[in-house]
Amino acid sequence: MQDSKNIPILVVEDSPEDFEVLERAFKKSGFDVPLQRCKDGQEALDLLYKEGAYENVPKGVHPSLILLDLNMPGVDGHALLESVKDDEGLKRIPIIVLSTSSSDNDINRSYESGANSYIQKPDDMKGYIDMVADIKDYWFARCALPTCWASA
Repeated sequence: MQDSKNIPILVVEDSPEDFEVLERAFKKSGFDVPLQRCKDGQEALDLLYKEGAYENVPKGVHPSLILLDLNMPGVDGHALLESVKDDEGLKRIPIIVLSTSSSDNDINRSYESGANSYIQKPDDMKGYIDMVADIKDYWFARCALPTCWASA
């Protein structure tokens, strides 16, 4: 099993404030893994498919995990989730939907589209720190992540 701690987590989040809170929570929880942010679904697709500004990223390099906001302009989280999970080369990447929505429709649609987890965004920093610690414990200590970033 490869050391996934050096493999970035892709955060698809349009809100700079929400991303900053998440970044601080990772630091405060001691989870030292690189975070790479895409500001919308289209930018994330460009990164994952190595197009546009990301055409020079090595082809076999993918994030260890995706934290995905649903409500974004343009290509929203639902569309991105469906695109990734329908792609043979990308569908193994675990995706955690991280959304303010508690709508049954959003939750059910996310799981139907292949989300591996659905977490409602916490209300405060302590909640974010606890959430990050849970992600670290479950996805990076207990689980064996796929080696999709190492495929050619």
